[in-house]
Amino acid sequence: MCLGAAQQSLDEALQWSRDRVAFGKPIGTFQGVSFPLAECATYITGARHVCYEALWRKDTDREHSAEAAMAKFWAPKLAVDVIHQCLLTLGHVGYSTEHKVGQRLRDVIGLEIGDGTAQVSKLVISRNLLGRTYAP
Repeated sequence: MCLGAAQQSLDEALQWSRDRVAFGKPIGTFQGVSFPLAECATYITGARHVCYEALWRKDTDREHSAEAAMAKFWAPKLAVDVIHQCLLTLGHVGYSTEHKVGQRLRDVIGLEIGDGTAQVSKLVISRNLLGRTYAP
């Protein structure tokens, strides 16, 4: 859900960057607009691969606790950051009720809470990396 919301927001911000003109050219031609969106696309792709690996490990009966915990805490955090950047790209229209990105941001912030705290996921990851004896 988080990555879908982030991807939809990115798609809308990319289209806005093509359509919105400032100083006689589309705003996407400015590095200050296009570079953060390139970062967002990269982050979404990375998070998607973490999720795919966790699912693949589960489907093939391999240990997947750490990978699942990584996906569980990173996807919502990343989605909040990406959607926030997309809102900034859209400017005031993104913050208004005219656009869905503001509501999406509030929804994803709720998903950071709903699936358990990131601290518990990090505990699972650290125990997997260090072993129970050497982790909290």
